[in-house]
Amino acid sequence: MEKTDVNAMLLFLAVVDAGSFTVAAERLNMPKANLSRKVAQLEASLGITLLERTTRTQHLTEAGRSYLEHCKQIKAHIELANASVAKALNEVAGELKVGMSVGMGHEILKPVLSEFMHQHKQVNLQLSLLNRRVDVIEEGFDLVIRIGELADSRLVAKRLGRVSRRFYASRKFVEQYGAISKPEELASLDVLLMSSIQKSEVISLVNDKQQCDVTISPRMRVDDYIVLKQMVVDGIGIAILPDYMCSHSPEKAQLEPILPHWELPAVDVYALYPKNRLHIPKVGAFVEFIQAVFSARLSSQ
Repeated sequence: MEKTDVNAMLLFLAVVDAGSFTVAAERLNMPKANLSRKVAQLEASLGITLLERTTRTQHLTEAGRSYLEHCKQIKAHIELANASVAKALNEVAGELKVGMSVGMGHEILKPVLSEFMHQHKQVNLQLSLLNRRVDVIEEGFDLVIRIGELADSRLVAKRLGRVSRRFYASRKFVEQYGAISKPEELASLDVLLMSSIQKSEVISLVNDKQQCDVTISPRMRVDDYIVLKQMVVDGIGIAILPDYMCSHSPEKAQLEPILPHWELPAVDVYALYPKNRLHIPKVGAFVEFIQAVFSARLSSQ
């Protein structure tokens, strides 16, 4: 086996991340033919095919999947090595890949994200708004914002705050159907559910030390809070919404909590990142920024 070129390993990783040689070549600003030749040379030096390619698709071989994991580790170590120099200079720079839900992205991050970008002009941000659980390490994220408990021991969790949730309705919906005074009445109303969070049709509500379980028949299920909230504003039904989505204008004038003293158990929201990533200045800077953002927004629920 010939001596392996680390740059070729990183190029192979870039091709897999991009999904095609064409997209990777554009991102790397290099000719596609040169990129293809580098990967072919890498395969030749290893004596094995890493990528099965046709004119339209590419697929990792079994050996390619195994090799890819080592390439990711090498890239991470290179970034840490570079960061050790940047850290000494307090330089916040480089590619930063962040993931969070669509709802949180629009409601919490969008109004203030430009502040971070203005402050850190050397950071190239890749923000992915996704309503699914991502594999932070496998998908190459530097940091994700997630609600719920940490289940991956490879990650560090920094608590950003607590999200309270309750049922909301539009003012015209309340005018049409009237106010309700007890949780059992929810069963007779049109309920809209956030499908990716509320799997069960039994809703547990708490009021101080009291608990009440209500069985509902959803009129609509949707996996996006932005769409869900709009349906509530339009009077289609009632829905469980985070208080932070309904406590500011214009929503505050359009929506009102029904059974305001009854809510779902509060959930914690975390910033998750791979161990040692906080030592990279760009990640540390974003964690500090996002802590302040969430603290301010969730404290005003």
